[in-house]
Amino acid sequence: MSSKNDKNISNSNLSKKEDVLNKIANKLENIVSDLNSKSDINKVIKQLKSIVLNIYKYIEEKNTSKDKNIEPSKEMENEQSKKSLNDEFSNNSNNSDKNSNISNINSTTLNSSNNQDNNIIEIIHKKEVYKTPNGNIYDGEIKNGKREGKGTMIYTNGYKYEGDWKNGYRDGKGIYYDPTKRDRYEGDFKNGKVEGKGTAFYDNGDRYEGDYINWKKHGKGVYYYNNGDKYEGDFNEGQAEGKGKYFYKNGDRYEGDFKNDTAEGKGIYYYNYGEAKGNRYEGSLKNWNKEGKGIYYYRNGDRYEGDFENDIKEGKGIYYYKNGDREMGDYLNDKKVGKHVTLHTNGKISHKIY
Repeated sequence: MSSKNDKNISNSNLSKKEDVLNKIANKLENIVSDLNSKSDINKVIKQLKSIVLNIYKYIEEKNTSKDKNIEPSKEMENEQSKKSLNDEFSNNSNNSDKNSNISNINSTTLNSSNNQDNNIIEIIHKKEVYKTPNGNIYDGEIKNGKREGKGTMIYTNGYKYEGDWKNGYRDGKGIYYDPTKRDRYEGDFKNGKVEGKGTAFYDNGDRYEGDYINWKKHGKGVYYYNNGDKYEGDFNEGQAEGKGKYFYKNGDRYEGDFKNDTAEGKGIYYYNYGEAKGNRYEGSLKNWNKEGKGIYYYRNGDRYEGDFENDIKEGKGIYYYKNGDREMGDYLNDKKVGKHVTLHTNGKISHKIY
C-alpha cells in the first residue's frame, strides 16, 4: 500500500507535468494564431524551435535528477530515450557493425519518456554528416532518422550524388557523377533510381536528353553525337528503338524504324551530300543498309523499284526513266545483268543483254 508521502510526491509530479503541458499548449495556440493570421513563417519556425528546446531541457533535467523516488525502470526508460536517435540511424542504415561510427550527429528527434508514445516533436530537415556502414559519406538533411531533403552522398567507389532525398532514397531532382568516365547525369530520380526526365553528359562529348526508366534511356529522347550527328525518337531499354529521325552532320537524314540502335525496318533516307545529293530512298533497311524491297529516286527524275541487298541493287527490278520509258531486268552488284526489256512511251519494245 502506498504511503501518504508517496501520494503527495505523485500529485506534485503530476502538477509539474500539467504545468509544462499547459505552457506548451499555450505556445502552440499562439503559433496556430500566427499561422491563421499569415504571420512570418520564420517567426513561427523560431517559436517551434523554442518549444522543442524547452522540452529538451525538461527531459535533460529529468534525466539528470537524483531524486531517489524515481523508479529504476523509469531511469532505464529515460536513458533509452536519449539513445533512440542513434538507434534510429543504425536501423535505417541496416547497420550490423556495432563498431561503425555516425559522426557529428545532432538532435533531430526528441522523444517523450515513453518510447512507444506517438507524440513526437521533431526539428524537420536538420543537417547532418555521417558515415554509413559500408563507408559512404552523407552530408545533408535528415528527417525521422532517414535522409530526406537536400543532401550529398560520396560513395566508396568515387561516385557522387547531389540532390533531393526522400525516405532514405535518391528521389526528386539530382546530379549523379561517374568519376571513372567523367560522365554525369542531371535530372529526375525515383526510389533511388534514375527515372523520369534527365540529361546525360558523356566523357566523349556525346549527350542524351529525354526519358529514363530504371537507369535506362526509355521513351522519347534526343541523342547528340560528338561528331555533329543527332538522333531524335523512341528509346527502349537504353537503345534507339521504334520510330525516329537520324540527322547527319553532312546534311543527310533518315526517318523511319530503328531497332537495337540501328536503322532497321521501313524508312526514308534523304541524301544531301556528294554525288547523291538530292536523291532519296524509300523502303526496307537492315543495319543502316538498303535491304529487301525499295524505291530509289534520282534527282534527275528517274527511279528504280526492286530488290536491294547490302545497300545496293541486287535481284529483280524496274528502272523508270524521266521520259516515261520502263526497263525491266536483273541486277547484280548494282549493275544490270542478263536480258533487259524496255517498254517505250511510243509503244515500242526493245531488248538488250548485259
